[in-house]
Amino acid sequence: MADSPKPRRSLAAFLTGQADEEIPEAAKPPPTPPSATDLPLIPADEPRRPATRVVRPAQAAPQAPPPVALGPDGEEVPIVALPDYAAPPGVVVSAGYDADGVEYVFEDDPGASPLVDPRYDAEDRNWVRYRTSWGGFLRVIGLVVIVLFVIVTARNRVYSWLDDQIDSGGDHGEEIPFTIQSGAAVNDVATNLAEAGVINNATVFRYWLRCDVPNGGEITITGFLGCDTEVQFQAGDYELVENMTYDQVIAVFAEGPIIPEIFQVRVPEGLTVAQLIPRLLEENDLFDEQELREAMSDPDLFSKFLRPENAIFFPQEGLMFPAFYDVPEQDITDERLMVARMTSEMDARIERLLDESGGLPAEAADFGFDEYDIVIIASLIEEEAKVPEDRPKISRVIWNRLAQGETLGIDASVCYGAGVPCTELTRSMLDDATNRWNTRVNQGLPPTPIAAPGEASLEAALNPEVGDWLFYVLTDEDGSHSFAETLEEHNRNVEICVAKDLGCG
Repeated sequence: MADSPKPRRSLAAFLTGQADEEIPEAAKPPPTPPSATDLPLIPADEPRRPATRVVRPAQAAPQAPPPVALGPDGEEVPIVALPDYAAPPGVVVSAGYDADGVEYVFEDDPGASPLVDPRYDAEDRNWVRYRTSWGGFLRVIGLVVIVLFVIVTARNRVYSWLDDQIDSGGDHGEEIPFTIQSGAAVNDVATNLAEAGVINNATVFRYWLRCDVPNGGEITITGFLGCDTEVQFQAGDYELVENMTYDQVIAVFAEGPIIPEIFQVRVPEGLTVAQLIPRLLEENDLFDEQELREAMSDPDLFSKFLRPENAIFFPQEGLMFPAFYDVPEQDITDERLMVARMTSEMDARIERLLDESGGLPAEAADFGFDEYDIVIIASLIEEEAKVPEDRPKISRVIWNRLAQGETLGIDASVCYGAGVPCTELTRSMLDDATNRWNTRVNQGLPPTPIAAPGEASLEAALNPEVGDWLFYVLTDEDGSHSFAETLEEHNRNVEICVAKDLGCG
């Protein structure tokens, strides 16, 4: 007796992942399914759910004939070993027979009414097609793998792009002078670097700094938005080149700006405008004399304390502050800038001294004096005083003589108006009333300063020493003066000056 055939696992069990005995009765195919040529199991007027590939029982067969494939018109088509998803549209492919001799076929016709699982219940709106028990898990695993692959690929591309921005790997280009302005923000510096062609990307450079990469930090995709390191650069001039790496830029900035070459222009106290021009040309041979004269005559550069009516004389006389001026290399040929600096410095010194002194002296109101008159008095003090302690006393003599209506009798003013050194004064010059600076015969102050006063003389003009002196004369070789309240006392001091041959003869 022949061995009975061994039960084979049905296709339904294979597709659902169950053993034959585990398949519920409701899930087993009907005993007498329609043939492959019959109409679909679902009436045409009932709602159907589309399926791209279904398996259904085709027909019972007493024996297992060779599998065949039928075309759309019923013609036989040679069987091709294709997966079901690759089967040609409209072809019915045999899937084999189960233990009961029921043939199962794959049917797929995108243009026809779809065939569905015969167990489909048109009234059951919650029906879903049977799947293998492990199909969903594999799909999840596949999706996770795809997502991870996309993330890793994107991450690598981002980091590769960041590396290209930080270090492009190209050769350096031309030298680029680069200046960081005082108070410039990191954003401004980064933008200027990118515009100059020093770096590739200003945004990456900013985050590179904020993440403290120069000190061992790191830009990460998940953490760069949280970077908050504060960075500051020292203002000044730097020498950079095109196509630098970020490390190279920071190394240059860390060394500090280029120390500019500074030229010093020395302007001593007591110079007139006529003396100041050759002095500036001597200090800086790159200055042009004509440019200096034009700058000193430019109303835009006049002192704020110059009275308009006095501009017809020597507008800048006494109003350019004598000092040591540091001139950067780039400004060494700018005559206008030099004149503007000296004038603005004089204005600033006068304002500061006025604040410290509480304003003009009380006597100034009696004569209607303003700040320009203070500069005139300071210029007289500058030309007369030889030692610091004499300045406030000479200032008091000037204020006292003005109060009493006396002429000032200052020979330095006479010399200025006559245009000669004081050693060349003559009696006619001393008696010349047409010389408006002749304080021997004309009362009051001269119309303009006679020299550029220093800060000590300006301070003395604003703060005269308390005293009743009306006279002073040089009585010592070190430049000290003797002060007197009466003419008799003054004449005795003059005899001392003559005896010492100090210029009183």
